[in-house]
Amino acid sequence: MTRHVTILLCALGWLSGCATMSPVERAAAEEARNKQRVQQLTEELYNLRKLDRIPEFIAEDFVDRSQGAPLNAVGPAFIRQQAEASFQRFPELKFDVLHLVADGDLVLVHWKATGPDPQHVDDAGEPRPLLLQGHSLYRLRDGKVVESWDITDRLSPLLQRGYKVVPPTL
Repeated sequence: MTRHVTILLCALGWLSGCATMSPVERAAAEEARNKQRVQQLTEELYNLRKLDRIPEFIAEDFVDRSQGAPLNAVGPAFIRQQAEASFQRFPELKFDVLHLVADGDLVLVHWKATGPDPQHVDDAGEPRPLLLQGHSLYRLRDGKVVESWDITDRLSPLLQRGYKVVPPTL
């Protein structure tokens, strides 16, 4: 009987040790969840255009801290307004996540967006292809984005439309 109790206690001790996660394992699990949430955000909001899902991904106290962001760049309503304006301007733009890197509550996304550019047509009147690229850094809390910083390549779309970079004359 004592031997069975000892084996049972050892087994319970071993199982309880398996059930607890180390701080490193918890951090890795949080980073994996955050990366998954950002991947879902990109797919559902920007590719599937499910704007009704914005409150599931964006916190009420969200702030866009990107360079040049307007002062009212806060909350889910701002994200919806921004997305609607983008979809109106580029109705067929599709986003691809190229890389996701997480560090604690931060997730960095290297992305590209492709689609026809309705404002730039060829000789036959067909929209020319457009390629946008950038990086978005998100800070998450409880699975929702609370801050973001965006850096996009602003020169490349102009070059794609035929603008030229002319060096200054000295």
